[in-house]
Amino acid sequence: MRTIRSIGIFFLAMSVVLSGCGYTRKTVLPRDIKTIYIETVKNKLDMEQVYAYQQGLEMDITNAVIRGIQMDGTLRIAEEKKADAILKTDLLQYEQEGLRFSQLEEVKEYRIFIVVKIQLVDAKTGDLLWEEPNFTGDTEYYVTGPTLRGTQSVPDESTATVTSIGEQKASQAAVADLAKNIVDRIVEDW
Repeated sequence: MRTIRSIGIFFLAMSVVLSGCGYTRKTVLPRDIKTIYIETVKNKLDMEQVYAYQQGLEMDITNAVIRGIQMDGTLRIAEEKKADAILKTDLLQYEQEGLRFSQLEEVKEYRIFIVVKIQLVDAKTGDLLWEEPNFTGDTEYYVTGPTLRGTQSVPDESTATVTSIGEQKASQAAVADLAKNIVDRIVEDW
């Protein structure tokens, strides 16, 4: 009898412990915010960083955030005059850094990262709901071999072509990562 009772207490304790594990997500937006206007990203890059800049990056980020909001479904995209909230984004950095090097100090793998400042503003009152001054998205890519982690290399291409293809895909992947992070920040509290 004592053994059955001990086993019962053990399973009860385990179920209590295990039910508390994991994560939850909840919206952090005020209840009256149902629509959002996404302003076009503003380019605030320093002149020293323009060499690494990918043309059209502002629109790529803007469109990726819009797609992310639409896919999430928590908020609806609206015109500025009809929106409950406005997302303002400034592009602060677009950089590429070497991660892995050959014995001859040639870069074999790069990391691209994008840094933005984002603000969510109440469209009706103009009040700042929250701000993230250094919000990022990033990815890595190889100079030779695979052009981006998880994708195939480009056969019979010169190293220069593989690098530019890898850099373009990596830029798109960094934009996608940034957009996902922005959408998560808008709608979820972990």
